[in-house]
Amino acid sequence: MSEPLSAARALAWMREHGDVLRRLVADEQGDDPTPAPGDDAAIRAHLRFLATAIAATAEPALAARAAGYADDLPGWFEENRDLYDEHLETGIGAIALEEHLQFGVRPGSDPSLDAGLERRVRIGGLIRVFLLGLELRLGPAEDGLGEGTLAWMGAHQRELARLIFSLDRHAKASARGSGGEMVDLETQDAIGQAAAVQGHVRLLVEGLAATLAGAGPTP
Repeated sequence: MSEPLSAARALAWMREHGDVLRRLVADEQGDDPTPAPGDDAAIRAHLRFLATAIAATAEPALAARAAGYADDLPGWFEENRDLYDEHLETGIGAIALEEHLQFGVRPGSDPSLDAGLERRVRIGGLIRVFLLGLELRLGPAEDGLGEGTLAWMGAHQRELARLIFSLDRHAKASARGSGGEMVDLETQDAIGQAAAVQGHVRLLVEGLAATLAGAGPTP
């Protein structure tokens, strides 16, 4: 019996259809004069890209139920703005505690750390909204998909950290080129933002595939 969603197949499709992602990013960012690879628009575009990949690569019954979700996501995100804002409010408070306990600093004392932790909260909030909509879209047969996927992702945080580090390192090496030129700070920041978004979405693909197949959260 084939698996409902193959992470390998979905990720391969995503690698081969970068043009689709670029169109979605442009659509989400609109006429924003200062777009960033880690802003909410970019995160939403990557999640719409994932929804498109699910509809294109999942087994036929699942793909049929997921069809059109990517097109409906802008409205879904807007409809659930309050849920997202509530997640941010809770998460920002958690950031202050994490900075104190893990890094021994106060919020505001390290802007780059503040930005990185806040980005993680924003990515997590939009993933939650995405999963809620996907679970509803797929129907009663997939009740619990959202929480199950989040639990799986929570159990694989070390893998996420390694993935983001690998994406960041590879992109910076490519940016330096064969001459090994230094990459400016602005470019380094943009690469880091993109790696964080891409890493979370890749882990989300794997988490969805595992949860749909009935696997538990244990690494």
